[in-house]
Amino acid sequence: MNYKTTLFWLFVLISGFSFTQERPNILVIMFDDAGLDMSAYGSTYVKTPAFDAIAKEGILFNRAYTPNAKCAPSRASIITGRNSWQLDAAANHVIYFPAKFKTYQEVLLENGYTTGHTGKGWAPGITVREDGSQRQVMGPAYNEKTLKPATSFIGPNDYSANFTDFLDKAPANKPWSFWVGTIEPHRGYEYGSGKNWPVNLRR
Repeated sequence: MNYKTTLFWLFVLISGFSFTQERPNILVIMFDDAGLDMSAYGSTYVKTPAFDAIAKEGILFNRAYTPNAKCAPSRASIITGRNSWQLDAAANHVIYFPAKFKTYQEVLLENGYTTGHTGKGWAPGITVREDGSQRQVMGPAYNEKTLKPATSFIGPNDYSANFTDFLDKAPANKPWSFWVGTIEPHRGYEYGSGKNWPVNLRR
């Protein structure tokens, strides 16, 4: 196994600002179980021009290691900035996310950002406050826009359209932070399904 291939690969696009700007817009894109099978990472058999464009304009991590090889604990580390041994129950699956740990999205919200997410945020688990009220650790969910999947086992979430929906609703005079958590390629495989795709998707 190539240990540079993490449980996920993370792109961060910080858009519309110079690095001296104090309050940039932030877009985080998380791929469940993706490896190096993207042309941005040098793959010659899979072409990913959209991802390559984001990587070129933003920040592409090529020395990112998962701190915990499970989806919820690895996300907990990323969104809190803590190591697994510092996360108490959040270092496991299907737990109550400890109220004492703030996520970066919650901190940004407290400091004037508009936040949101689409797809898989922090999961699987339960996020409530100490009084039992629901806690949005990644900001409000934007999942209403759907599309017809190109093949089975791919979810219907139209990630791009949901991001656009967020941007349309975000105040123009405030910075924003958005998380896109795709469930692909963490899915089943339908043999030969790619043959039914439009020609432009098979290139």
